[in-house]
Amino acid sequence: MKIWIILILSLSISVIYGQNKQPKKLGIGFAVAENPYLYENMSHPKDIFSNSELTNEIQTTKIFPFFYKPDYGLYHFICLEKNSKYFKILINDSEIGFIPNNGKYIFKTWETILMSASVERINKQNLIRNSPKKTDENTITNNCKYETLKVTDVIQKNGEYWLEITFASNCEPYPKENAEQKTGWIEWRNLEKLLVRIQLLC
Repeated sequence: MKIWIILILSLSISVIYGQNKQPKKLGIGFAVAENPYLYENMSHPKDIFSNSELTNEIQTTKIFPFFYKPDYGLYHFICLEKNSKYFKILINDSEIGFIPNNGKYIFKTWETILMSASVERINKQNLIRNSPKKTDENTITNNCKYETLKVTDVIQKNGEYWLEITFASNCEPYPKENAEQKTGWIEWRNLEKLLVRIQLLC
């Protein structure tokens, strides 16, 4: 059991490492490398530009996407804008770049990414509620030392961003089918502020 927890945490930390601070903007989703394994050797794409005309190539090797674990298939830039010509992306949490929309990257919404993830609250003041309402005073306690909340639904309601989550009462990261589960709702973002850490390898 302890070995599994350590393994899960190490993988999660490796992915979350790309989330080293709050990104400047959360954008509309992600530009995801079609073949992330190209960058397992710590190399980076050559076709990242500083202008939308795609003529000024960024001259640096210090390019990190938001999710950076290419050996596990993760190389995801936050996408701020997209059209038939380019993706406008966020590099290193705060710098703006542009990559061609030429099939080397595919677009995924935040909802798509979250629905295949587990999350951890950045601040436990972000309460787990019985319904997607800040006014819902009925809250659910999670006393697990390591928080792994499986996302089961993503909704936007009255300008608020909510996740329906489940977690095992006994704190098992991979609960059995018949394990007792708790279900609730948490906010995952507040305007441009991210309220959760996203665990894509859990």
